[in-house]
Parts: sequence; structure tokens; C-alpha cells
Amino acid sequence: MKRLKQWIIVPTTLAMLLANAGLLHSQTAQSLTPGFNALKLEGTSTQGNNCQVANIQPQYTITLEQDFGSLNFSLQSAGQSALIIEPLNSAGEPVASGRQCVLAAAPGQTVEAPGYWEKGNYHIYIVDSAGGQSYTLSISQ
Repeated sequence: MKRLKQWIIVPTTLAMLLANAGLLHSQTAQSLTPGFNALKLEGTSTQGNNCQVANIQPQYTITLEQDFGSLNFSLQSAGQSALIIEPLNSAGEPVASGRQCVLAAAPGQTVEAPGYWEKGNYHIYIVDSAGGQSYTLSISQ
């Protein structure tokens, strides 16, 4: 009987660990095609140092189904946040040389990354030196 109780604990503990691991590594994936309705994403920033993304999970993965002649990423945050957009290669690995980082000059300042964006996948990070700052990320044409 004692052995049976131990076997009940093991699967339950394993299930809880796997569920928590999924939460820690979860991110929102969005796929955009020309003509999409403006997108507003809300969350809290990750603690980070300016434009560095080492050991940080992206908050979002955006897939652009086609080239966008005009696309704007706009970040409004209570903190002094940075918006980091990092393209991924065909193997899904980050291409650091294509990374764009826009820093807020002051707390609460809106930062924007407008322009031409090529078809592909991008990781989006919102970082702040303190972390935990609420933000709204808007993506529009």
C-alpha cells in the first residue's frame, strides 16, 4: 500500500513540473498578412540590460507572411523600456546582425520601430532594467 502512494506522487509531481515549465517558456505567436487589423498586445516587461537578449525568452514570435512596405511597432510602457525585434533565419535561429533595438529616452516614452519589414519570423522582446513594467505593444500598417 505504501508503494502505491509513492507511485501516485511521482506522476502528479511530474505533471506539475511540466506544466510550470510550459508557463515559463510560453510566448505568443502571431501571424500577419497585409490588410490585418491593428494588433494590441499587453504584458509585463522582462528584466534586461538595454539591447541584450542573452538568456531572455522572447515575449512574442511574429510571422510576416509577406513583405510589408510599411509596418509600425509601437511600445507604450510605464518604465524606461526597450523594444527589441530580432529576425530568425530559415532554421529558426536568431540573426543578431539584423536585430533592431529602440530604447525609451525617459520612463513612459513611447518607442516606435516603423519601416519596411521582410517576410519571415521575428522574436519580439520588451525589456526594462527593473522588469515587471506593464506595457502595450501595438502593431499596425
